[in-house]
Amino acid sequence: MGDIFLKKDHLDMLLDLKSLYWAERLSMKMLRYFYVASHSQNLTQAAERLHISKSPLSAQMRELEAILSVELFNREQRSIQLTAAGVLLRQECQSIFEVIERSVNKVTQFERETQGHLRFGIVSSIFWAGFGYACQQLKKQYPKIQFEFIELSPQRQKVALFNNEIDIGFVRYADTLNITPLESCDLYCESMSIALPDKHRLCRRKQLCLSDLANEQFVMMSQKNSASALLVVEHCIKEGFIPHIIQEVVEPMTLMNVIENHEGISIVPNSFSRQSWKHIRFVELKQHIPANICAVYHPQKITEDKQALIQSLNVFMNAAPRSIPS
Repeated sequence: MGDIFLKKDHLDMLLDLKSLYWAERLSMKMLRYFYVASHSQNLTQAAERLHISKSPLSAQMRELEAILSVELFNREQRSIQLTAAGVLLRQECQSIFEVIERSVNKVTQFERETQGHLRFGIVSSIFWAGFGYACQQLKKQYPKIQFEFIELSPQRQKVALFNNEIDIGFVRYADTLNITPLESCDLYCESMSIALPDKHRLCRRKQLCLSDLANEQFVMMSQKNSASALLVVEHCIKEGFIPHIIQEVVEPMTLMNVIENHEGISIVPNSFSRQSWKHIRFVELKQHIPANICAVYHPQKITEDKQALIQSLNVFMNAAPRSIPS
């Protein structure tokens, strides 16, 4: 009985916020302002990063010091210089933010999973490789789960995984390089081929080397959004030339439309050839440039059920029809 009363007293003490004199005065906004300021050269720069004016930021920092009864900044310097207490608070802020983020993520993820709701981050081109067929089969296998598809660039998917905005991301091979602590696995393996206008002098060749394209004009996916485009450029450089890129686009459909208008060539995943393009020919590329479709996830948030779901997608994508009727 004594232990029960001790635990109750301890809980009452934790819930009695009045015993913590700073509890109603110290806010997350105040700590966030301090954290941004502690990583800035001066308060003007910090205010710009926070999208506020300098005066309220300065007032918040003085109030924070008053609440904690410590000096956080050495005001004898023009640039921001933290005191020893300021350095310690910056370290503690990092820990506080991480704990809160983990806690919020656990709650939101728990709510989605208990309601049978999964969110997938996708890039549109994966549907040309049979992802749509695979999802149809997946819905039959998991009829109680609601699947939500959110189109995001590969870089945005990585951020969304950390922020718990999506459960699994789906990207191309190049976007899985150097993604620690995230992990990935292959769903569907394919390589790149060459897409040319049907009147191009090389369109009748059965196979081409990258060096055969040294004098060609290229249309590519935006290198800001697509690591695959960067991978193609790197392979071209290895072959001794820098591709002459006349246009970069964001959407794969736009890329193919530009090629159909005879305004350049491109190096694209083989699965692009499954679609019906009236004025585009595809030629095998001698060099192997991987364009695999991969699942990306956070290892701490992946469950056995999600792993089984990814394995099912792998099976379904490789069983999808190789040709898609027009």
